[in-house]
Amino acid sequence: MWIKSFVTKRLVLLSFGGALAACSLSCSDDADPDRGEDADGGELDGSAAGGVGGSKAGGAGGSRAGGAGGARAGGAGGARAGGAGGAGASAGGAGGASGSAGKGGSGGAADGGSSGESYEGPTVGRAKQFAVLAYDAVTTANVSTMVGSIGVSAAAISTITGFDDASYKKYGSDSLAPNDGLTGLAQGDVTALVGDIDPRACDHDLTDVVGGLTGDVTLQPGVTCMKSFSADVLVNGHVYLDAGGDENAFFIIRGNKTLTVADGAQVVLQNNARACGVFWRISESVSFGKTVEFHGTVIAGTAITMKTDSSLNGRALAQTAGVHLDANTVTAPSDAECPHVQ
Repeated sequence: MWIKSFVTKRLVLLSFGGALAACSLSCSDDADPDRGEDADGGELDGSAAGGVGGSKAGGAGGSRAGGAGGARAGGAGGARAGGAGGAGASAGGAGGASGSAGKGGSGGAADGGSSGESYEGPTVGRAKQFAVLAYDAVTTANVSTMVGSIGVSAAAISTITGFDDASYKKYGSDSLAPNDGLTGLAQGDVTALVGDIDPRACDHDLTDVVGGLTGDVTLQPGVTCMKSFSADVLVNGHVYLDAGGDENAFFIIRGNKTLTVADGAQVVLQNNARACGVFWRISESVSFGKTVEFHGTVIAGTAITMKTDSSLNGRALAQTAGVHLDANTVTAPSDAECPHVQ
């Protein structure tokens, strides 16, 4: 009997020892700090799940799931979903595997917000406040609506005609202090604007495109050159300006002759393109037909003429001649729309 009892106890001890060995493998795996969890599934503060520089799941600089710059799930600066410039690429948040900021953050390039690139386009300087700035006259045959100031740089305020509403801010060479010289300074900044635009290299060369911008044409950000046309540049149809989601994108359309915009033509802003980042630099005159919808700052070497019911979301800047309107609307972009540009 005692031999049988001894054998039984021996078997029990061997079984208990095996259980301890199994637990030493499985239990330690459940609490492996490299997995970022304790045995109950909770997040740890060790090298994996948190802390500064955690390697897998979080912390400020964690490489997989979170932290300020995590490589997979975001952090304060996920490149796709959130944050303001860190290395995180996918899901966002400020730590942990899913992160409290989630998808979106504060500036991810794919899910919204700024791409982090700075604006490198031209600026209008003191011409910013003007919807229309001409050299010697601004006229309208029928009532036109201006959102922004109206000015002439080389003539008296009396050469601004047809804008009798007292709400309009009109300036000329005879404006009194503190606005004396305002239009001359603004026109000087238009000259500087041209000096910025003209030397820029062409990103897109359309000099061999017969007829100019006709039909449905999509332009990408950068400088589009049409400067070797021997005749007018014609806009006829739809011109799409596609910023590709970059609110800092700019468009320069540059021609060394005249620009004619056909009746009913439209410029369409797409994917975060902004009127304040669009510049039409034309060496000679610009003529708009009827019912045109146009966007951007139009800089004409000579005169600008707009026919009935056309609208411009931007500015009409005539360097050496007048601006002549006929029941049009010109709206200068506001600082609220374009703080990064203006």
